[in-house]
Amino acid sequence: MSSPQPGHRQLEVAARPKQARAERTLHRLLDAAESLIEEKGLAGVSVPEIVSRARSSVGGFYARFRDKNELLRALEERFFQEQRQRVERLTRLESWGGAPLPAIVRGCMRELVAVFRERRDLIRAFVGRAVQDAQFRGAALAFEREVADRAGALLLSIPGAVRHPRPQQAIRLAVAIVFGAMIASALFGDVRDDFAALSDDEVAEELARNFLGYLSLDEAFGRT
Repeated sequence: MSSPQPGHRQLEVAARPKQARAERTLHRLLDAAESLIEEKGLAGVSVPEIVSRARSSVGGFYARFRDKNELLRALEERFFQEQRQRVERLTRLESWGGAPLPAIVRGCMRELVAVFRERRDLIRAFVGRAVQDAQFRGAALAFEREVADRAGALLLSIPGAVRHPRPQQAIRLAVAIVFGAMIASALFGDVRDDFAALSDDEVAEELARNFLGYLSLDEAFGRT
């Protein structure tokens, strides 16, 4: 879990703090909520527990959030802000120092697996709420589309890299397949032998093989 770094945009979901001190209190509440979700799951977390851990007050909580659902929306917004910065870095070709495409894909998959491993309980909470809440679904789908668009811009900037007959459509579907696999891992990884038997590096490698193979890059996979 990590608080936003300098330069992050203000969160739209939460009531906007007017002072830096109030901004710090907001993120203490979010940090406290995320740590409690990691410990006991969303359903087991109460507002009094959150404010106690954040060294705040119930009044301070409700000055920023109408309820726990709005708090979770703010956590989702902050999470996607953080991941957008990561995706922006990963999808700049110059970030990779001339590495070949297969190495870039493997590196991206390692970072993706690390995020899902480190924030698994929070992602579980987002997915659980998205089943019932269109706003959560919309935010998740918008983020997935952004990732696909950035990945497409990177891949299609390399002449001849994508040999699939419908490259843009294929890239979107390839990203969706990867996200689907990692969401399944976050939800069921504790009980599914196919996930539990693999290390994080092995999961990243298998995701890369599927991604490159689907985009007709399987012949290039072995080059380093």
